[in-house]
Amino acid sequence: MIIRNKRMALSLCFCMLLALLPALGFAEAKVEVEAMAAAVPNPWKQQNIGSPALAGSASYDAELDQFTVSGAGTDIWGKSDQFHYVYQPWTGDGAIIALISSQTHSHDFAKAGIMIRESLNANSKHVDLLVTPSNGFTFQYRTETGGTSQSVKIASTSPAWVKLERKGDVIKGYVSNNGLNWGDLGNLTLKMKATLYVGVAVTSHNASSLSTATFDKVKVNATGDVFPPTEPTNLQANLVTDTTVKLSWTASLDDIGVKGYDLYKNNVLVKANVQDTTYTFTGLTPDTTYQFTVKAKDAAGNISNFSSPLTVNTTNQTDTQAPTAPTGLVSPSKTSSSVQLSWTASTDNVSVYAYDVYVNGTIAGSTPATSFHVTGLTANTSYSFTVKARDLAGNISTASKSLSVKTSPTSADPYTPQVVANNLETPWAVDFAPDGRIFFTERNSGKVRVLVNGKLQATPVITLGSPFYYMPKSEGGLLGLVLDPQFSTNHYMYIYHTYKTSDNKVANQVVRLKENNNIATVDKVLITNLPGAVYHNGGRLKIGPDNKLYFANGNYGNKDDTLTYLGGKIFRLNLDGTIPSDNPFASSPIYSRGHRNPQGLAWQPGTNRLFSSEHGESSKDEINYIQPGHHYGWPKFEGGNQQQPGITPPLIYASGTTWAPSGMTFVTKGPWAGNLLVTNLKGKQIIRMLIGEQNGQPTIKSSDLTYLFVNKYGRIRDIVEAPDGSLYVATSNNGDKNGDGTPDKLIRLVPNF
Repeated sequence: MIIRNKRMALSLCFCMLLALLPALGFAEAKVEVEAMAAAVPNPWKQQNIGSPALAGSASYDAELDQFTVSGAGTDIWGKSDQFHYVYQPWTGDGAIIALISSQTHSHDFAKAGIMIRESLNANSKHVDLLVTPSNGFTFQYRTETGGTSQSVKIASTSPAWVKLERKGDVIKGYVSNNGLNWGDLGNLTLKMKATLYVGVAVTSHNASSLSTATFDKVKVNATGDVFPPTEPTNLQANLVTDTTVKLSWTASLDDIGVKGYDLYKNNVLVKANVQDTTYTFTGLTPDTTYQFTVKAKDAAGNISNFSSPLTVNTTNQTDTQAPTAPTGLVSPSKTSSSVQLSWTASTDNVSVYAYDVYVNGTIAGSTPATSFHVTGLTANTSYSFTVKARDLAGNISTASKSLSVKTSPTSADPYTPQVVANNLETPWAVDFAPDGRIFFTERNSGKVRVLVNGKLQATPVITLGSPFYYMPKSEGGLLGLVLDPQFSTNHYMYIYHTYKTSDNKVANQVVRLKENNNIATVDKVLITNLPGAVYHNGGRLKIGPDNKLYFANGNYGNKDDTLTYLGGKIFRLNLDGTIPSDNPFASSPIYSRGHRNPQGLAWQPGTNRLFSSEHGESSKDEINYIQPGHHYGWPKFEGGNQQQPGITPPLIYASGTTWAPSGMTFVTKGPWAGNLLVTNLKGKQIIRMLIGEQNGQPTIKSSDLTYLFVNKYGRIRDIVEAPDGSLYVATSNNGDKNGDGTPDKLIRLVPNF
């Protein structure tokens, strides 16, 4: 009690001292500034800029790593600013990053964000990236002391990540929905003093009211891997028995890369560092409820939040019944070192989990599909193959009938060409079903075609009707095609095609089809009214390693590269057509911009880097490394003229010649593994490109290009690597505007390795 009374007495004395300070000659404003300064940690300071009518304040919660900043004032705008600033001195290059997690609505143009400022005067030069309650983001700047502010705006709302990056006199602004994938919002070349002030700012746009914002995880000049991955999503149970549960989830994202996943059962870590996005829990108790969660982690040890929990109840009966034996084992293809196998699915009282493939009585691998590619075999040698089915309870079927296959003799060439379909009408895109079927589009006819067991079926999978549109000798029609990763169960396929709008304009759209027994119907239009024209419709359609739908559109005859115009862009959607929350531009399907006519998309194995091919003007065709939110130059810059602020230059471009590059694929097997293959229309060839590495970025040198099949097949539109290591090539000579009318082919390059 004595100690408590002493504390109360000291507090009373301190309060009396504060009351006497003005009489002793100390200004009240001085007391206020010192009290505010104590509310934020070193090296941070805070100050009202421009003498707003209401003083602002700021505090810091170390446990949450969160600043709470209240500010008033007329605006950060015009020739003089009024706001509250939490800042620190800053010298040299670097970046400030923050998550604006909340903002109160004192006015539609209240502002909260990050700022780089030359001085603490109200009329100082500055660059800032701010968000408003109702009018989205603004990248603002004042280039002269006492000058008038300018801005670039984009519609979006908080919470969102913001970043200002300074390199020399160039300052760039970025926004992100997850702090990992950044989209550029603006850039500026502005010469300022060497020592600046960097921090977070809040203004109310209302002289008589405060606005309050919270800023999480504010970092200045952050180095190394400081951000954890996003939490895994879409956790679900695919198969459940009395003792097992098979889980799957959507992959997490990380600015460097996800190292693995930790799996928890009833809040206890059961399995660490799972590399895949599926896992089967075994040894469970029948008729019991379990809760499962997953965390992601990166190589630096940063760990994500938990996924949403999933509650699963195991069945109450023990599964002792084995699946039936697989039947119909055949070998559709072989090489000197590999054999492709396929078979008819087994049945089971619960469900078949996997198939075990045996070579000469020794297990060679397992697969959930009804096909398997056996590799590492010896040339000109006979092998005996069998397959067994297995369920989640561990019951194994009897073996299928054995199949004897003799591998091919050794060949000096990596591949042997084999025409698998002829007399086609401008084939454009190719993709493969898990059961071995090969689907492709015919641009001019509006048909999706299919090969079953290597034979082209006479009946199209679908022939598009109205509003599908194709003009002879144009570049529109039925273009891209890709199958859903879960095609074996949902039978979805996605196409990109040109159509006529109700007011008779040319446009493009992405449509989801539903396939059943080689016949498809239109299921859903995912995105429509993409700009279209006679030429430069883009059209390539792929699904990335993140299970998102990527597609490209051209910018023919239009010089608009803004985010409100959808031409000249690469897009990214969820497979249901919604916009991913982690797209670089909030609430926008745009993934990158500044493209003239991109026609190829491919991801580099091992890095998941996205590459694209793009038609240039007067040659200058490009191969680009696509990064979210980046600008690739068109219409102002192309080819070698792209070393500009805010512009990402190509990895390589055609100089003095014309490729007209189209489809592309990375090779994953054989002597060309890791190489990028790019088809050429005007060049009438395939270019094999070696990908280098320098300073953590991919490179392509002109000395590392090899030209294949020059003038052998004419114009080549697409190339795709099949699961068995074959390469499928589509020509584009019949009905193309620059074609010679010779029949088009689908060619299989059969591996000899």
